[in-house]
Amino acid sequence: MPDPKPQPVPNADDANTTEEEAEEGEPLIGARPQVKNVHEVDVLKVQESRRRWSLNILGNCLGLLAGILCGIAIFVAGTLWEKHMMVSSGEKTAHPAGALQPPVTSPSVGAPDAQDLQPAATRPTTAAARTAATTAATTTAATTTAATTTAATTPVLPPATQAKLGLFSADDYRYPHDPSSSAFNAKAMECLRQTNPDLERFEYPADAEEHFEELNRTMSQFTKGVKPLCGKISAGYCGPWIENYWINQFSAIWKNRKNGTRLRDIFGPYIPIIFPFLDIFIPHFYRYPKGTLETLNQTLRPNVLYLAVSQCDDGIFGHWPDRKLVPFRQTDFPNMMVLSSGGYGHVPLPLFKQIEAPVQAAPLPERTYAVSFMGSLDHGPKGSRPTMKAMAERWGKLRNKTVRIGKGSDWKEVMTNTTLNLSPRGFGRNAYRTEELFQMGFIPVYIHEKGPWLFYRDLWTEEKIGFFSSPGGLESTLDHAFSDMQKLMDMERRIRDMRETHFMPLGVMDQISKFMTERDGGGDLRCEPLPDSII
Repeated sequence: MPDPKPQPVPNADDANTTEEEAEEGEPLIGARPQVKNVHEVDVLKVQESRRRWSLNILGNCLGLLAGILCGIAIFVAGTLWEKHMMVSSGEKTAHPAGALQPPVTSPSVGAPDAQDLQPAATRPTTAAARTAATTAATTTAATTTAATTTAATTPVLPPATQAKLGLFSADDYRYPHDPSSSAFNAKAMECLRQTNPDLERFEYPADAEEHFEELNRTMSQFTKGVKPLCGKISAGYCGPWIENYWINQFSAIWKNRKNGTRLRDIFGPYIPIIFPFLDIFIPHFYRYPKGTLETLNQTLRPNVLYLAVSQCDDGIFGHWPDRKLVPFRQTDFPNMMVLSSGGYGHVPLPLFKQIEAPVQAAPLPERTYAVSFMGSLDHGPKGSRPTMKAMAERWGKLRNKTVRIGKGSDWKEVMTNTTLNLSPRGFGRNAYRTEELFQMGFIPVYIHEKGPWLFYRDLWTEEKIGFFSSPGGLESTLDHAFSDMQKLMDMERRIRDMRETHFMPLGVMDQISKFMTERDGGGDLRCEPLPDSII
């Protein structure tokens, strides 16, 4: 499959883009709309028009209705006309109470500012903030008034909520284990001991909240002006990447936490590292600016458990053999749990770029291709994809099945018309294609080399969401998959049902939240030993 079509990047190289430029034509949040006041309406014209209209209605009412009914009709007609004139002059009415409001603009996809990690009540109040607050209060009052006058005739919608997937509804959740108990970080220790069996138990710091904010405030000196990775290497896609979603969502949750919420209620036994590793590492020629890793190393405590999210195929620290270039390795930080979509860490995550919409397709038995793959054959480990191609085409000939392996602009049409889509790993252990297939609603056959990188491992091994195989074992995997067409139909239906909860960004963030806090049974992410090599 060719790389996705490059997207235009407005002001991609301008770090000083203003909010006005980013949202041209839209008022800033809290800005007062420029409308005329009701007192600016020509009152005499309103009254004259109202009088003439009322007389006409009165004439029509004579002989038809009793005097009292005509009086009511005149009053109602005059009121409607006055409202019509007011709206025509620019007066705006408030939204009914509970009406769904436009979505709020997402926070920046880069690293959080230091103040963004503070609770909202402690942040400095500016004149602009006070103006916005005043406007919000005025709007609330107007909305309340409108609701009172229309309650008898207008059904009230339920308030908008982000609690659909449970992530934001975890405000009242409390981590169930006390820091002094052995159960507090038992799950984390079990995970890390798959890599270091003799690892001793880490301690949870008494000053966890202060240490967390100090850590991220210290590292923020390296994030000034940092933007999501963008350019040829990302085929024109400019984020947000999974690290950006992690930064945005969990910084906001911490900043807006309820009184009494502790760090462990949101992040479990971990001190989270909120840092855009990918957006700094790759643009600096696969290195970090001088002092970045040294500062991180000096700020981390050796007996405390940390958690980081990584997108890069190279892991957080890269695979440079020369420690003069990159002085640290992941193995130098046995107390850092890494959730990785690139393929090097302790917990596999989905790997995605742009969001793909769900696709309607013909029933599985009616699709043209039994197996297909549209994309480059020279990417990934040497010989892996050519072997995959040879095995798939031989299987098709032996089983009288239509197989298509190639390249072309019609890759999405081919994918839509295929029963099982092959998804070979790339430079790293994971593949963008796998997540694209899940989002579109199709069954992947993930082709791995040097060990599979299975996010939601149990769902793969139990064959609930797809199949995985080495290149050489593909024929037997396809025989097994096609032995039960009803199972394939059930699998595709399940994938579509799980799109929001497991394969979309917010769903992945919710799975991370469950993994950290053990909420709802801990979710579907699973630990693995740190791979023997980065790629």
